[in-house]
Amino acid sequence: MAALARDRVSGATALARRAALLLRSAARDDGRRLGRWQQDLRALGEAVAAAQPAMGSVLTVVDLAWRAGEEATRVREGERAVRRAMERYLRWQPGAIARVARRLPGLLPRDAACLTLSSSEVVYRALLAARHRGRLARVMVAESRPGCEGVATARRLAARGVPVTVIVDALSPAVVAEVDVVVLGADAVTRMAVWNKCGSLGVALAASAAGRPTLVVTTEDRLLPPALARRVVIPAAEPAAVLPRPPRGVRVVNRLFDATPLRLVTWVVTEEGAMEPATVKRRLAR
Repeated sequence: MAALARDRVSGATALARRAALLLRSAARDDGRRLGRWQQDLRALGEAVAAAQPAMGSVLTVVDLAWRAGEEATRVREGERAVRRAMERYLRWQPGAIARVARRLPGLLPRDAACLTLSSSEVVYRALLAARHRGRLARVMVAESRPGCEGVATARRLAARGVPVTVIVDALSPAVVAEVDVVVLGADAVTRMAVWNKCGSLGVALAASAAGRPTLVVTTEDRLLPPALARRVVIPAAEPAAVLPRPPRGVRVVNRLFDATPLRLVTWVVTEEGAMEPATVKRRLAR
C-alpha cells in the first residue's frame, strides 16, 4: 500500500491494475466472519482510494470490489464475487484501451501535429494508431515535471518511429498554435471537469484561444458519476521536489494534477465513441 501511495510516475492504467490485483488477493476467505470480512474489505478499499485519490480508474475498481463484496451472504461467496469482479476488470482493461486507440485516427486531420503531456498508456496507444493510419506526422510532448513522465513518453514514441519534440512545461501554451490538435489523457472525468497532470488546464486554455481542438482520450472507467466524483481529491505534492530548503518566509505549493473545465474540451473519446462535453455532463448526471 505504501508503494502504491508513493507512486507519482505510473499512469492511471497501471495504478488501476495494481489496485485490482491487491483487492483480488485481499478478498480471500481466511476464516473471518462475514461482517468482519466485509468491514476489512471496506477498509482496504478506503486505503487504496486514499493512496491514489485523483485516479478515477482506481476509485472505480474499489467501487466494483465493494459492490461485489457487499452483496454476499457468505465469505466464500464474497471471495468468489470479488475475484470475478477484479478479473473481469483486468480482462476488460487492455481491450478497452485498444478500442479507444482505434478511435483517435478518424478524429485527426491527415499528417497532424499533436501536443500532449505526461504519460498516458491510452494516449500513447492512440498516437501510435494514428501514426500507423497516416494521420500523425509529429508530436510535441511537454516534459511534465517533477516526474518528467513526458520525457518517458517521448522516448517510447520515438522508439516506434514517431518524430517527437520535447518541450519544457512553461512553453506548452506558447506552442499550441504550432500544432493541429491537443491530445490529453485523463485521470478522472466528472460532470464539470477533466482531472489530469498539472499543465493540462494551461494547454487547454491556450488551445481554446488559438482555435485548436482539445481531445481527451480515456477509458470509460475514468468517467465518474457524482457518488464517485465526490471522492476525487487532489493531494499536495512534496514541496522538496521544487525547493529542498525554502528560505524563511517562502511557502512552496506543488500539485501534480489540475482540473480542466469540460467546456474547454472538444471531444471526450472513449472506447464507446467520441462525446461532446454536453453529452458527458448529461450522461454522468444520471
